[in-house]
Amino acid sequence: MENYLLAFSISLLGLFFLFFNVIYSFKIRKKVNQIAFRFFISYISIMLIIELFCHVIGFLDPGSNIFISHFYFNFQFILVTTFFVFLFKNSKKIQNGLILISTIVLCLILASYLMGYFSFWEFNLLEIGLTSLVLVSYIIFYFYVNFENNNVPFYNFFGGLAVYLLSSCLIFLTGNVELVFIDEPLIDIWVLNSILYIIFQFFIFKELKDFEKE
Repeated sequence: MENYLLAFSISLLGLFFLFFNVIYSFKIRKKVNQIAFRFFISYISIMLIIELFCHVIGFLDPGSNIFISHFYFNFQFILVTTFFVFLFKNSKKIQNGLILISTIVLCLILASYLMGYFSFWEFNLLEIGLTSLVLVSYIIFYFYVNFENNNVPFYNFFGGLAVYLLSSCLIFLTGNVELVFIDEPLIDIWVLNSILYIIFQFFIFKELKDFEKE
């Protein structure tokens, strides 16, 4: 129980930093008159709502909030994909490619539930792996396209997101919910995931500070 409280406390700290970033983003939104910035605010705001539900349910009934992960990974995938579709608005070919790949990914995830490979109340490893790795591939492609650009839009955000997604994906794929909450080594890994999330929030804050300076 003590280990769970430690992990939950560190996770709450990550939630606090996310809440701070959302408040800060709304504070400076009038200074940043860009549609892309609205996508950015929408992403962190929706993630905050999902995280709030996850923490409330996790506090009231530890271990029963696993199903929230499906909303987290899928909404994140859809939001970030939509963000990229907007950022590549000058290339219909790239936009169509992103939409096609993302549609296939979502169909595969849906099929994994319909065919009974994963339960709604458990981690869906296919969902975690596909959404995370495909988003990372999008980010790498985005950096490649903007390789010669000295001021890549949302550089800190996408860089931080890529690191967090890769690390988080490896952590989640190490085992199931029983191992995460009971076995000592995996509790340490759960804490590590929360620490990585806090670091990700730092990258988001740095992105916001850069926008404020513009």
